[in-house]
Amino acid sequence: MNVVIEITLNIEGNRGSSRGSFFVKDRDFKDDPNFAVAVVSYEWIQQLKRETGQRETIIEKVTWNEVNDITDIVKEIQPLLPEDNLPF
Repeated sequence: MNVVIEITLNIEGNRGSSRGSFFVKDRDFKDDPNFAVAVVSYEWIQQLKRETGQRETIIEKVTWNEVNDITDIVKEIQPLLPEDNLPF
């Protein structure tokens, strides 16, 4: 399923918004549409952070299809870290 995601970010005091159309897996969307779109939004924001040199970024607003505000869900997403299986 395609959704339109709009984000507003504050990158070191410079506010800006971006909008794009993204694909979300149908199965994930049927289970929990807000969370499925939030994961795609989070990945997009991480990509933007890499492109701007990992500067301090504050997520101000995230919506999909112009009416669904998922800002709080996106802010709560944490990346999965690999287990620490080092022998020392």
